[in-house]
Amino acid sequence: MAIHFSASEANVACGRTGTSLNNTREIAEVTCKLCLRSVQKIASEPVRKAPSLAELRAAAKAEKALTAAAAKASVGPSPREQWLQRLAQLPGRNRLPRGRSGQVFI
Repeated sequence: MAIHFSASEANVACGRTGTSLNNTREIAEVTCKLCLRSVQKIASEPVRKAPSLAELRAAAKAEKALTAAAAKASVGPSPREQWLQRLAQLPGRNRLPRGRSGQVFI
């Protein structure tokens, strides 16, 4: 009869149930192949080298927010302000007005 690995009295590592199961907490005494495999999986679980998809998305979202904030801060005047400056630099006051406001001068 096989000896199963049991971390607690109610459960064995391979998932079998019954009152006549021989179980132990010593890994060296275990003879059930399924129990040995499950104990080895737990012991040799590889360290996750690549980040999860959720972590990658969160990092990309944070980076996008930082670049957007930096771009917003480094941008000069808005296109409307640039156009108003250009109009103010034109010589004379005999140009047609632009925009929604009423015509002040011609």
